[in-house]
Amino acid sequence: MEQPDLILFMTDQQRFDQTGYASGGHIDMPVLDELAARGTIFETAYSASTVCVPARVGLLTGVQPHRTPTQENGAALAEGYWTVAHALQAVGYETAIIGKMHFSPVHASHGFEVLRMCEHLSAQGLGPLAHERGDTTDDYHEWLLAQGFDDWRFGPTPQSQQYPLPARTHPTAWVEREASEFLARRDRSRPLFLIVSFPHPHAPYNPPEPYASRYDRNTERMPPTSYHDNADLPLHFQVAIEYGMKAAGQVNEPSLRIFLATVRGMLRQIDDAMGRLLEQIDLDCTGVFFTSDHGDYAGHRGLLRKAPWIPFDDLARVPLVAAGLDFAQGTKVPSLVQSSDLPQTWLDLVGIDPPEGLPLRGRSLLPWLTGSATEDDRDRAVFSALSMKWPMVRVGHHKLIDNPRHDARVLFDLAADPHEVHDLAADPAWSTVVDELAMLLHDELDAPPSVWVG
Repeated sequence: MEQPDLILFMTDQQRFDQTGYASGGHIDMPVLDELAARGTIFETAYSASTVCVPARVGLLTGVQPHRTPTQENGAALAEGYWTVAHALQAVGYETAIIGKMHFSPVHASHGFEVLRMCEHLSAQGLGPLAHERGDTTDDYHEWLLAQGFDDWRFGPTPQSQQYPLPARTHPTAWVEREASEFLARRDRSRPLFLIVSFPHPHAPYNPPEPYASRYDRNTERMPPTSYHDNADLPLHFQVAIEYGMKAAGQVNEPSLRIFLATVRGMLRQIDDAMGRLLEQIDLDCTGVFFTSDHGDYAGHRGLLRKAPWIPFDDLARVPLVAAGLDFAQGTKVPSLVQSSDLPQTWLDLVGIDPPEGLPLRGRSLLPWLTGSATEDDRDRAVFSALSMKWPMVRVGHHKLIDNPRHDARVLFDLAADPHEVHDLAADPAWSTVVDELAMLLHDELDAPPSVWVG
């Protein structure tokens, strides 16, 4: 039996509800909606983290990022540590990453034979190793120079402005073109593992036309919560939220409407690019997955972007879709899963095991994709932001976010309070739930570092 091709499309900083299927069609992503209709939607998927680098470490390793070794900075994965790309390459897969992955150095060795990178270099966290190797810029930069353009990212670029170069040079267009050219020349004698990672809708918010003016700001939906809805949170949570508000700028309705319309344009640009790439992909022999690394406040709680890095669902939940092969179609899974379940899922699809001693935290999604999930698959805890100052655990409808440094925590009953406004942690009636979740969280936090090396 031939091994399946595996392709992951991912975005940067897309909320779980910024899809057509999750927004009642307000977000305009028809290609993703069609893919979801042909496959399985995981409605309650959590990322390993609320920021880019550890989220992507969890996505590649299936190991909670607070346990993995780092290099260059406190978050980038150390070369030599196991990734699913290493494992698939070892059994004959052609492995490629096109777009953003936040490696340090930029082309760090993590099991990908082909790397065509398009990054947010100012936030890359590059250090001595990158400079020693001369690996401090990306392939997009070199391509821009070869085309006779200066790299606009190194100029005085505000977070939101008109894109200054021809539309064909935009990062989304570049990633699409690079992926298309790779798919045209790939080695078809080998199975494929490909990640196509778009750098947006992360800042800078600068889609080219026609996407920049595609959506009328006056049609945007205002979020159901505001800054005043943080009043019930403990002091240290409120202080962090105030800092985040000052860092990103205070939310007001006119600017928020512009922001939301711009993000919709960026998402439609990505969706159109995915549609053209999917024309080159045979879903009968390919497992296609879609997710984002983390979310965005997008005006909820009176905040923009991702500061503070507290794992409210705004940041910690992500879209997750799987389609192709013989996966269940038209299925919605409400049970808790994690995007870091993907490595184990891919291993199961290929029929290989992770190395002994690797503390894979993820569970395979294959039971859901084949319609064979049991109660054990539904009964689990999910975690996020364990390498941050705000570790989180969720079981069922109950979610605990801790701040061990300041002995502050919040508990939410998401069935009754989906917007996480009413903190129950200090209510004696909820003390047993708090204690049970805190024990799960602390057991996970206290797990020793993983010393596995390949």
